[in-house]
Amino acid sequence: MSVCCVLILVTLAVCSTAQPCRSEEFAGKLERVDIETVTLIGSDNKRMVVRVDTGNRYKAAPFLGKTVTVDVNNDQGECRAIRFRSVK
Repeated sequence: MSVCCVLILVTLAVCSTAQPCRSEEFAGKLERVDIETVTLIGSDNKRMVVRVDTGNRYKAAPFLGKTVTVDVNNDQGECRAIRFRSVK
């Protein structure tokens, strides 16, 4: 009986510490590129502001005013843009 309880507790501990990496895509017009964020407008006029690293900010600049697909990673409750791709 105690072995069964220990196995259940260990299983619950392992499941509670493992966090899935949630990533998603957002397609829209790249409206603004700031120092730490980029602003995207979706087809339904939904505005999304996403944090971006300096290196990725420079990669986003050529797409300003164009429709792009952005890979977004939700890291510790904070959305961060990873990659910018043009929509064809």
